[in-house]
Amino acid sequence: MRNRLARRRLRWWHWLGIAVVAAIVAFPVAVALFGLVVGLVAAALGLTIALAFTIGPWAALGYGGYWFWRRSKRKRREQAARAAAQPWQPATTPPPPAAQPAPSSAADPADGVPPDERIQVGRIRRKAGLLLQQSDRFPAGSRQLFVVQRMLDEYLPSTLDAYLGLPSGTAELPITPDRRTGVEVLRGQLDILEAKLDEAATDLRQVNVDRLLANERFLEQHFGRRAPGELTIPAESDTTA
Repeated sequence: MRNRLARRRLRWWHWLGIAVVAAIVAFPVAVALFGLVVGLVAAALGLTIALAFTIGPWAALGYGGYWFWRRSKRKRREQAARAAAQPWQPATTPPPPAAQPAPSSAADPADGVPPDERIQVGRIRRKAGLLLQQSDRFPAGSRQLFVVQRMLDEYLPSTLDAYLGLPSGTAELPITPDRRTGVEVLRGQLDILEAKLDEAATDLRQVNVDRLLANERFLEQHFGRRAPGELTIPAESDTTA
């Protein structure tokens, strides 16, 4: 009887030991399997997130492009339908643009000087213009021609600008040590310019006279001078008389 009880006790302890050993061995395996499952789940989740971030924008862009294409196509159909419903009208040419007013010319600096000096400025311009029309008659490298060419472009404009640059109200006040007013200074400068033009005109006149006399000497040297008592062919007016 005792032996039977002992065997029963031994068998119970035997199965308990087996169960404990099995539990000890199965625990790491269970932990490893659990970790494997968790790793697989995490990998699948990461792959899903990566695909969503990688393919998602392109998919959204593709869907947006498709939606935009469908909307543009529908809009074009609506415009074609409205154009077909409207009655036909002949094309009209647009009216010509209105003519723009010509820009006003710049103000003449001579308008800001007193009347007498304004007349003198006009006289200087006319004299300079007449001399420039005869520029081909001046000798080569003529100093007088150089002065005339610069008169209208530099000398006269700078003189007027200097006078117009005086402070307001000082034109009639003494501005020089010899008590000359601004108008008097301007008049003196215009006199100098006009005198220079008169000198150039005199020189040009003398050049023309010298050219005429030189031509006379040339003709006399080649054809001789006509004697006082030499017969001449009467003019047609003398014969008809």
